[in-house]
Amino acid sequence: MTIEKKGDRFHMYLRHRRSLINYAAPLLGSKDDAEDIVQDAYLRFVRETADEHMPPKTYLFRIVRNLSFNKRSRRKLENNVVESADIPWWALPQAVETPEAQFLMSEAADRVARALGALPDRMRRAFELYRFEGATLKDIAEELSISIPTAHRLVRDAMEHLKAGLDHDE
Repeated sequence: MTIEKKGDRFHMYLRHRRSLINYAAPLLGSKDDAEDIVQDAYLRFVRETADEHMPPKTYLFRIVRNLSFNKRSRRKLENNVVESADIPWWALPQAVETPEAQFLMSEAADRVARALGALPDRMRRAFELYRFEGATLKDIAEELSISIPTAHRLVRDAMEHLKAGLDHDE
């Protein structure tokens, strides 16, 4: 793609940005999420070659729609994982204000590391990808060569094992 075509796409994006956000917001339920999706769509739009039979504006709206649906699906799957595991105290950000609190948090981090080390390799890797690297269940499934439901089960089971192990240590 030439620089001129990228420039044309950028100007078209700027002209339709507000419409794209207004299109994505009801799909996502949030204007902030819509703005993020529209930015991601633009980046994809300039990297990919448009469908020859589709006008660029239509193609851009299709990218926004697809990214919005993907985000909604991911959110739904993530909510299922969270609801099934109840987020334990150690997975939430903690304020550390005193040396004693810092020591206790350090001890808690050690317990979490030991509990992670006790997980089977595939389960631990699925959990690490999900929690620490922000991977989607689809990404985890692809990396581990498993199905998405199996990826979901591994992440859920890892959370349950970690919670049980940490509750046992206390």
